[in-house]
Amino acid sequence: MKLRPMSTQVDVSGSTILRDRPLDDILDSCRDDSDESGNLIVHGPSGSGKTTLLTQSNEIMRLITPTAFVNCNEYRPETVPDLFRDIRDQLSARTPGLPRCHFPRLDLVLTALLDGLTPVSDYTRFWPDLVRHWRRQARSDRGARRGRRDNAATSVTVVVEVNLLFLKFQLGAARPISHALALPRRKIGAAVEQWFKTRAWGSLINPYPEQAGTEKADRDRETEWMIQTSHNEWLVHAFLADLRDQAEAAGQYRRVVFLDDVDALKQPASRGGGLLALFRSAQSSPAHQGAGRIPLLLVSSTPERPLLSRVKAVPAPDFSPSEARELADRTPHRIDDYFPGLIFGLTGGYVAATSYLLQDPAIDGLRAYNGLQHLLRQKRGGAEDAPTLQEHLGDSIIKALLKHSELDLKSRTLEALTICSLAKDLQDVDHLIRTYDLGEDLTGLDDRHWLAWNENSGAARSARALMMRLLLRRWQKEPTWVRCDRDEAFRRLATRSDKGASGHTPNWYYYTLGSGDLMAVCRELDALLDLPGRESEVLDLIRHTTSVPQPPIDDPGADGFTPLQRYGFLVQNRGPRRSDGAPLDHRLSRILRIVAGKWVIEDPFESMYTRDVHLRVRTAFHELGAVCEDSHPFQSEAEFHESISLERPVNPLDSDIDF
Repeated sequence: MKLRPMSTQVDVSGSTILRDRPLDDILDSCRDDSDESGNLIVHGPSGSGKTTLLTQSNEIMRLITPTAFVNCNEYRPETVPDLFRDIRDQLSARTPGLPRCHFPRLDLVLTALLDGLTPVSDYTRFWPDLVRHWRRQARSDRGARRGRRDNAATSVTVVVEVNLLFLKFQLGAARPISHALALPRRKIGAAVEQWFKTRAWGSLINPYPEQAGTEKADRDRETEWMIQTSHNEWLVHAFLADLRDQAEAAGQYRRVVFLDDVDALKQPASRGGGLLALFRSAQSSPAHQGAGRIPLLLVSSTPERPLLSRVKAVPAPDFSPSEARELADRTPHRIDDYFPGLIFGLTGGYVAATSYLLQDPAIDGLRAYNGLQHLLRQKRGGAEDAPTLQEHLGDSIIKALLKHSELDLKSRTLEALTICSLAKDLQDVDHLIRTYDLGEDLTGLDDRHWLAWNENSGAARSARALMMRLLLRRWQKEPTWVRCDRDEAFRRLATRSDKGASGHTPNWYYYTLGSGDLMAVCRELDALLDLPGRESEVLDLIRHTTSVPQPPIDDPGADGFTPLQRYGFLVQNRGPRRSDGAPLDHRLSRILRIVAGKWVIEDPFESMYTRDVHLRVRTAFHELGAVCEDSHPFQSEAEFHESISLERPVNPLDSDIDF
């Protein structure tokens, strides 16, 4: 059976975009006969849409199976019992047409903890008192549960496409979801009683019982953690055992528990590793292995890709161009047709930034004339010193991406982050930190992967690249950021990248172009074409090299340059300066035009008005291919730029320009 989300009327985090790939993974794993792991982890940086994906999945899955959604940021390791009460209440909610869940072991464990009992207590002796206290607790909770039921009813409408036995139909459901909670059964079964009296949960992570007669105030902190870990795993064992008892009545879907931002409850290995580690340990323990299936799908979200076995990692993807367009169509603003493509080029599909820009009121009715620059220069408010939209966006993204660190985002720290953003990999980041003595300003940053452009992949890469580009552009406006000369830093990195290499590395080209030495890059590419069979390599190097951000142009009117004017400036001012005035040879001049043109085209801050630049690059590729041994790579690239140029509008400001 295949469930595929088609649309939803549930508003989650301001966006209802359904990204098929991760949702398909979650929905496929929900089937009880699925071969997929019972543990899924959705991973990605802050702002990549993990919470939205889990929320949307919960809204869909709660129509076909009992589910629970928990924001782990609302709990601490010592309040895990409250978390399990929340899970119990949600899974026990009465939903028309769905089986009801009951958790007698979990209820009794929660009561035992309130009574000061532990996993190693003698339940042959304490059993009658435990049952009596549980019944009294159930009666006192009855009123509170009914109050939550009356106040928490909601309604969702979800359309789901179902493929069943090769017959496809659409099921539209408008179903009230109310927390009509299943009150605990008053009668305790013999199996539950035996589970307690024999202490069937087996060996715990923490084998050290609480010492009788030891007052809580007298225990050291480590003993407190060991006791808390023991109690938390006891809850996990009880929860899993209750689900296992209901396996036959579970139907064809697993019960699903969503743990958003589960790393908020992460602990050192000496303290059990946190909630997710306790679940994994309990599921693999002898107490549950071979004791029958447990119809549970645990879906968690974390910032980093997990390095765990028996866990399926589901990356939170960026928006695709079509999803960015769909998001623009759903906003209440009048958005120029070109803006979704422009914003996608800037953000790389990074969910938080794409949503932020497409839903900002500043975009309402604004023409995409000459690109994003006009939009990003909009002031956030009427005050003279109000930040521009670009500055506000940059600050918001930096704070979001680094929110798990302890960085104080003062000016010197932002300058240090910006200097590090020149590097392509972590080794070069470390070199910059040592060279410019940035370590003190980065104290508190627990993950330096955020300082390298090409580390990790997917949403993490797009988020990082956007943050670095915004920082580099801010550098031009900060007169106090003088610890590092940008061009000199790029030259240092270029020299370092060639150490031990027989020739220039790809990063040498990248860093050399970043320093503004366009002609040095073009001459080296021209020299490569003297060697046989290097055409495809040269094309790959051009693509890699022109991804480096452009240096600021030393011209008072540079902010208002059109893409064609910027291209002309690069060709005329960053090109060769010959004392004899001799022109460049045919091949080198075409390489210069190609690199300069693609450098402009690859800059996401440039506008959609790059038609004339694409046409000049197309012509240069055609002419370069004509004088090379293998013309196919260059002719194919020329056809690509020809095709793209047809999608770009003519810029009337360029009508009298001829380069």
